[in-house]
Amino acid sequence: MAKITCPFCFETFGSDKVKFRCGNPRCKQEEDKIYNEGRDKRARAMGHVFENKAPSFLSRLTRPTHAARCDLCARESDKRLCPHCHFELSHMAGQIDDHIIAIIGGRGTGKGHYITTLVNRLEQEVGMQFNFALSMQGDETRKRFEDDYYGPLFRRKRLLQPTQSASIESSTKSPMVFRLKLQRNAVNLSFFDSAGEDMQSLDVMSTEARYICFAGGIIFLLDPLQIEAVRQQLPEDILPPRDPSAEPFYIVQRLRELYERQFRLRPTDPVKTPVGFVLSKVDALLPIIDSGSALRRTGEHFGSFNRADAQSVHTEIWNYLQSWEGGRLTNFIKANFSRYHYFGISSLGRPPSGIDKLETVSPIRVEDPFLWILHQLNLVKGMKG
Repeated sequence: MAKITCPFCFETFGSDKVKFRCGNPRCKQEEDKIYNEGRDKRARAMGHVFENKAPSFLSRLTRPTHAARCDLCARESDKRLCPHCHFELSHMAGQIDDHIIAIIGGRGTGKGHYITTLVNRLEQEVGMQFNFALSMQGDETRKRFEDDYYGPLFRRKRLLQPTQSASIESSTKSPMVFRLKLQRNAVNLSFFDSAGEDMQSLDVMSTEARYICFAGGIIFLLDPLQIEAVRQQLPEDILPPRDPSAEPFYIVQRLRELYERQFRLRPTDPVKTPVGFVLSKVDALLPIIDSGSALRRTGEHFGSFNRADAQSVHTEIWNYLQSWEGGRLTNFIKANFSRYHYFGISSLGRPPSGIDKLETVSPIRVEDPFLWILHQLNLVKGMKG
């Protein structure tokens, strides 16, 4: 029997336990208390939830059921739900691999811009190079991505609004689910966009950002403009306000503590989840980095993850962090994470021309950490150079 792990509540269950929601508007509309309580939503009428009792025991063992007839109106529905929290599952849940990718970082690191430009790159140039096909799964993902991400950034050329804390905006708790079709495989990817405020407290991370510990890979954005040594070398007019809560070193420490709390890690046990530590906003660093820096050019993957190119960036970022932080951050990461890599990206390519207006969106290397995680999960091949 196929096993499914819900990307919202992370409970694992057999495919025969899946429930369904009736999509017939003429059928009974009722409050779904389980759904509303899990998302802190007010009561509202939704489609009737029912169990699938029609298939035989043998058929439920051999293959997942994709549709069932409502026990009230007899109309067939293909809206499959997690039996624990009533999150709507993707159509192929239980038949293809599911991977959670957490995109985290302090306030102002540009997580929303990163997700938007990454998805756009995967749909276009990177998709062509790797023969990928990316599609959004479910109307909730399509509407949220268009309204909150793609529409403002690419259509209206506006900076995105900061992601609100999951304690305020319940949609932050929900992933945006994408189907990535590879050459010989297909996987569901659940992207979580965490609010910077939720990274400021270990207790908040433990309750509002639990998905981090269930992620198959983590993309951890670090704001170099919050590093004091960097701030001293750049003009004040391009610097954001100093925010001690966004200090990269402290947020990385909280991530380590979160794993200790969730999995009872001993102090000597490293975190084994692949973590890409990513310096964002590298376009702002161009005045202080080497003229021959790999960060000044696009990635060179072309159908396989280019390990030599990635190693060049990794070494360069490590050297900069050593210079700026005196080894404090890099030593901590080396001692506490066993699968990690350094990256540098710019989601926008250049600073905004006004308060929130953009002339162009020209991302630099946003696909690098994502391709590295796919490589770590054995979903794409790597090449030496």
